Amino acid sequence: MTILDLLPVTEYGVPSGNYDGSSPDFVGNAVPAANYYGGQGPIQTFTFTFANLSANVTTQATLSDSPEQAAWFDVYGFVGNVATSTYANTTLGNFSWLRVAVTDFTAGNITVATATY
Repeated sequence: MTILDLLPVTEYGVPSGNYDGSSPDFVGNAVPAANYYGGQGPIQTFTFTFANLSANVTTQATLSDSPEQAAWFDVYGFVGNVATSTYANTTLGNFSWLRVAVTDFTAGNITVATATY
């Protein structure tokens, strides 16, 4: 089993990873998806833990070999206010890369954002 961090622990107002601490919108770094290595299969499980989050959090994927120039599309997400909780979702797709996009981030914490395959 491989576990990939999609975002570091992210607290509203505190710079972390690609989040500058003030912008309401940011994206995490691209990480190789299950199909990146070939033969790993099309199954990815996304796990998120939020604490009093006010934001839209979307897992995005691409089929491109080059994440910098990729056309990204939405795979799974949360919209609006999310109480303290953990969520998991299993998605099928022969994706090459995964990332998380956060928009309208105005409060709370993202303590876990991972993909497992």
